[in-house]
Amino acid sequence: MPHLFFEYTDNLKVDTRQTLLNLNEALVGSGHFDENAIKARAIRLDDYVVGTQPQARRAFLHMRLTILSGRTPEVKKQVADLLVATVQKGQSWPEGTQVQITAEVIDMQREIYGKQVL
Repeated sequence: MPHLFFEYTDNLKVDTRQTLLNLNEALVGSGHFDENAIKARAIRLDDYVVGTQPQARRAFLHMRLTILSGRTPEVKKQVADLLVATVQKGQSWPEGTQVQITAEVIDMQREIYGKQVL
């Protein structure tokens, strides 16, 4: 806990290692998560559709952060906004391409989450 899923369309050039590290550092800096508990992965999307106009130059990246239940909606919104802001920093986007950056924070039920550290 937490688990960060970073999805991005293949028409974006993303340094995934650095981006994931930046996101993890931002999460640790928020004060809500332990450094060694964050598990992040990047998933490049080769098959996707944005809208209904296939000729339009569009891209997106979406972050889904699953966390143990118990945090307020306000904290979850702050974390979602932090993820979006972190991805925007230091990125260059393709000229003439609309890029949508989104994030959601989802609760994992604390009572039924299993974890073992070896």
